[in-house]
Amino acid sequence: MAEVKVQRALEIKVNTPACSGCRVCEMVCPIYHDGVVNAERARIRITDQYDRSLFEPHLCQLCPSPAPCVESCPMGALSQSQATGVISVDQGLCNGCMACVEACPYQAIWWSEGLEKINVCDRCGGRPTCVQFCTSGAIQLNRLD
Repeated sequence: MAEVKVQRALEIKVNTPACSGCRVCEMVCPIYHDGVVNAERARIRITDQYDRSLFEPHLCQLCPSPAPCVESCPMGALSQSQATGVISVDQGLCNGCMACVEACPYQAIWWSEGLEKINVCDRCGGRPTCVQFCTSGAIQLNRLD
């Protein structure tokens, strides 16, 4: 498949050394999307290496189209906006095979066992809530338009 150029309007820069591991981003994301505090519903994940005091935010980096996660899905459950690069998931088509999870080079898409669905950042309609609440500067908005 030929690569399509994507105009990414909202790029989120990750500055891993600045992440304190507070996980506020994992709390405010599902509040925005679902009205609940439930990290299982977050579209951003913080991984940790406590022995090294290292915390790393993982969220979709808007790969060029077609994104590896989209290409890997045997069910056609994932699509990518040519205008923004944002990945959308049709949960009704997703069979939970996790091919997209394995294909993502950023560990930014994952299967929620408890919810039986795929989670991936959708940029909160243009105003990423996680960025608004990140006080350490670990995740920052870089407007490209």
